[in-house]
Amino acid sequence: MAQKKHCVISDEMLAKDATALAACLQRGELSSQALTARTLAAIARSQQDINAFVHIDREGAMNAAREADVRRRMGKPLSAFDGLTCAVKDNIDVAGMPTANGLGYRGAAPVARQDAPAVARLRAAGIIVLGKLNMHEIALGATNENPHWGRCENPLRAGYTPGGSSGGSGAAVAAGLCAFALGTDTMGSVRIPASYCGIAGLKPGRDSLTMAGVTRLCRQLDTVGPLAKSARDLSTLWPLLNGSSSPAVRPSRKSDLNRVRWAVMEDCERVGVDADISKVFRELTERLPGAQHLPLNFSTVDFSAIRRAGLLLCEAEANVTFAAELKQQPQLFSEQLHGLLQWGAQRSAPELVQAADTVMTAGDWLQQQMRGVDFLLTPTAPQTAFPFAEAAPVNQANLTSVVNMAGLPAVSIPLGTSEDGLPFGLQIVGGTGSETAILGISVALQEWLAVHELAVTA
Repeated sequence: MAQKKHCVISDEMLAKDATALAACLQRGELSSQALTARTLAAIARSQQDINAFVHIDREGAMNAAREADVRRRMGKPLSAFDGLTCAVKDNIDVAGMPTANGLGYRGAAPVARQDAPAVARLRAAGIIVLGKLNMHEIALGATNENPHWGRCENPLRAGYTPGGSSGGSGAAVAAGLCAFALGTDTMGSVRIPASYCGIAGLKPGRDSLTMAGVTRLCRQLDTVGPLAKSARDLSTLWPLLNGSSSPAVRPSRKSDLNRVRWAVMEDCERVGVDADISKVFRELTERLPGAQHLPLNFSTVDFSAIRRAGLLLCEAEANVTFAAELKQQPQLFSEQLHGLLQWGAQRSAPELVQAADTVMTAGDWLQQQMRGVDFLLTPTAPQTAFPFAEAAPVNQANLTSVVNMAGLPAVSIPLGTSEDGLPFGLQIVGGTGSETAILGISVALQEWLAVHELAVTA
């Protein structure tokens, strides 16, 4: 039986990545107002099927688009992406918009008084904020099955998860409902939606971006990061997002790949990676140029232990973050979330210390593996998107969570498509402070993949 797909990008213009859209604006092929209006129309058409947005600021977006067009006519754009659109996960503050954190406020959520710094920097670059995006409840989960706001669906296949917890961010970008989006990533919540939805996502390193104005889940693991259709979009966006404190990203040439020292995950299937993904990843690592390919064995990692430890830290800290709401408005929380938080609240101090030690040890292990190499390659997730009707695989975040524990930056870019027709991603991990370098090499890798067809079937 043919799988049902959502027909969402009926406007070919919205299927372009941000870099191509910016070029159209620069050449005068369309205005920011026209682009924004077309995007808002696409959101309206898709909302019933995909449900990516929980709040839309149509008037504010059109006003910002008019201002962008004026700047462009005067020859004074604020950035290369001035006049493009973005949307923001609903645990990140946007001035004048509610921040519901995926909880059951339904129209009564607190309204943010000011933008989170990450949002303010995008606005300062002329980027138009369309609204807030659906997410897994308090960002504690990886399916975006939200009991209050409704599930957000993968735009590539009806009834399938887009991943989480930044599911709305991944779905909105993949469906052409914004040029790029902001999400948060605690154990993989930017990279997993990127992988499941066939787009690109950046998890910056620990403390590379301020988390002010973001509702925290776990301070030790949290990051805020962008999702876009391509690595080249992320490479242009990064200097804008971090306040231009780093040099502009110079996209690496494909010839630069010859000089890279790669660490390469060698035991995919032994750690539960699906056969389709393992085959394409193995073909990539056999054909990819580089000065060195160092095999890295992950089968010695106790993923079950580090997963439980990371989740326990999230559950325990969430009890503190949401203490007032839990006491005064318990109806905001689903029964399942109540159970998770209660579990975290009942853990003893020695259990929490042990969990923190397990997380730190896992991070130290990955830091050690990165010594002497430039980048580490792994599949992003062990599987493709799956139906909401199925239980979520316990290993979804195995290959992403350890990167958060090490505090390292990582990018997910599209790697291939399964026999079932669903995309999966390639994770590129860099050393501390290597966001600029990792984005440059990701551009080169995505270009290399575009001309070296890797097949699932023999």
